[in-house]
Amino acid sequence: AVAETVALKLSDPIEFARSRQFPYRFVSAFEAAPSLRWGYALDKAIEAATANVPAFPGRTLVLVDTSASMNGRAFSRRSTMTPLHAAAVFGVVMAKRGNAVDLYGFADGVFRHEVKRASSMLTEAERFTRRVGEVGHGTRIAEALRATYRRHDRVVIVSDMQTFADTRQMRGLGARYTSVATDAVPANVPVYGFNLGGYRTTVLEAGRGNRHEFGGLNDATFAMLNLLETRTSTGWPF
Repeated sequence: AVAETVALKLSDPIEFARSRQFPYRFVSAFEAAPSLRWGYALDKAIEAATANVPAFPGRTLVLVDTSASMNGRAFSRRSTMTPLHAAAVFGVVMAKRGNAVDLYGFADGVFRHEVKRASSMLTEAERFTRRVGEVGHGTRIAEALRATYRRHDRVVIVSDMQTFADTRQMRGLGARYTSVATDAVPANVPVYGFNLGGYRTTVLEAGRGNRHEFGGLNDATFAMLNLLETRTSTGWPF
């Protein structure tokens, strides 16, 4: 009876709104208590936590970094959740909620990850993280974009941004080489980068035109994407 009461509270959208928990916290909870008793309630909770995720028009490319550096440390001082787990939740949520979303994991190479609409977010996030190491352990953002970008309407990259230099640019430009990793994407296509590593130097040419970079992931992440897409904030631009 006590467990049922707790489960009902966990899956109550009103209770979730009061808690102000980030979506990936429910994945962390499920990893700590991997029982069917809590699985259903926690899956309902994460559904409620991501109910405001916008379904953007057109096609969206989502790239989630699965390199070794994304899985070798905690997301914060008081958490055991790794940046990879948080990024996996973000990617799965966008793929599950979106209209036409292509979700890829990337490291030295790339892999496509299909997400079914009826699938559990907890299960899909876990399935995604199990694919770590499948395409190596480095971080090659430029190469990943060239391998996956196919006239998408927007690109979302979740990474610690600790990327290798673009070998094609280095060979082609020589002394004129720059560290911009988004040359594979046309300038008129928005690129949104979420930097989970705290590196100060941007490789996305952030702040110029349609290139945006954010520090970390939080409960305002999806709202920010929506604002940038629709330009509906007060006094735009900021």
